[in-house]
Amino acid sequence: MPQIFQYGILFSLATLISRVTGLIRDVLLAHKFGAGVEFDSYVIAISFPFLLRRAFAEGAMTSAFVPLYNDRGKSNEFASAVITSIGIVTISLTVFVEIYPKIVPILLSSGASQEVRLLTSSLSRFSMPFVVFIFLWAVLYAIQNSHNKFFIPALSPMLMNFGVILGTLMSDLFEPAVLGPTIGFTVGGALMFVSLIPGARKSGFRYKPTFKGTGDFLRLFFPALLAMTVSEFNVLIDINVASLLGPGGVSAMQYANRFYQLPFGVFGVAMATVVLPVISNEMQNSKKYTSESIKLSLFLTVPSAVGLMALSERLISLVYQHGAFTYEDTIKTSAVLFYYSIGLPFYSIMAVLSRVCHAKKDMRTPFIATVISFIVNSVLDFVLGLTMNIIGIALATSLAGLCGMIYLVFRIKPTIDWKHIAKILVASSAMGIIIMIISLFGSSYMLTLLLVLLGMVIYVIFCKLLNLPELNEFFRLIRK
Repeated sequence: MPQIFQYGILFSLATLISRVTGLIRDVLLAHKFGAGVEFDSYVIAISFPFLLRRAFAEGAMTSAFVPLYNDRGKSNEFASAVITSIGIVTISLTVFVEIYPKIVPILLSSGASQEVRLLTSSLSRFSMPFVVFIFLWAVLYAIQNSHNKFFIPALSPMLMNFGVILGTLMSDLFEPAVLGPTIGFTVGGALMFVSLIPGARKSGFRYKPTFKGTGDFLRLFFPALLAMTVSEFNVLIDINVASLLGPGGVSAMQYANRFYQLPFGVFGVAMATVVLPVISNEMQNSKKYTSESIKLSLFLTVPSAVGLMALSERLISLVYQHGAFTYEDTIKTSAVLFYYSIGLPFYSIMAVLSRVCHAKKDMRTPFIATVISFIVNSVLDFVLGLTMNIIGIALATSLAGLCGMIYLVFRIKPTIDWKHIAKILVASSAMGIIIMIISLFGSSYMLTLLLVLLGMVIYVIFCKLLNLPELNEFFRLIRK
């Protein structure tokens, strides 16, 4: 476990710092714009480049790039060919949206008001160039991961957050005001790319325009892209159904999802990111690394999910409820967060197992899992969304993750230590029960902060009593 654990913790630490700046970003956005027309438009306008980011950057591109890059001895020519070929695609998509920005609200907010659709079209012209910068960033990110460099790449997304924060603080200079954070979003993406250039050069990368060697990459890329596209249709459906449920629904889901993404990014994405290059470099140890990654992912995400569920209303109130963000917004957003949190461990394991398959150049198994998840989410979005309102959409998302995870476990058959999982569930449940009981004695912000810290302490104590090895590894790494 030491290698996976060390890389995972370093990645998690950097991601935590980045996500904290993201939380500050969201606090400022909530204070300035609340949950209304302007923020709904901003969310939809940046959602489209975010969807493409996951396809052309963090998802399909990385999954196809890392195994082949390692197989080819970390070839500069191969990396340059990928930049040239996919770069042309992302630039073409950006130009298309600049010419026809109405495509964004058509795809993402068919049920929104005319006012939201018009503002979204205007903002999309400023948010779309983000795709090009984030694709270039992703290639440099994958190159450094392949050289077992995880900390700085994982830290770099905070620059995007700084861009949005600066844009929000300067928003009164723009008309409409929400144009400020939209421009900041794209500028932040450019800074992310620039920040990884020195590290990529130290790893030996030099770009030389070429298309040579992209055939094998495209054979892996397109199946992975198809899987990511299907996955992102879940987001399209979620946003469209939410837009049918009245004003503020999209905003509430966005705020809740941002909060949910903090532990998912810090823990779930961390393990999935680390396991891809590690297994690609040491295929003979893939079973061991897969088992270790599952254990560590559950060790980190199960207590996070329980903590979010136990303190959802308190946390949303603490972070967002001020300025234009009302108590009613808090109630709506915290309920969405509660149901999103159920799926946190499921999506984390699903991410890890998908990357294990990608490391072995198996794109078919994760694709089928994604299709299963998509079908379940699509059906339940309408069944639960139209009966339970927006919390039904969040619950549908969690149940879809459970189904996708079950399929991957069934197909891959990783070694699962059920006794170990039981210990994690016991420690997490004990923590959740205790902090819920203590929370009955007050409602102050200070008590909320104390409950977060107390929850971590209680979990550590129970892990020690149950002799969970991850705790010892963590303290050993701290000492080192």
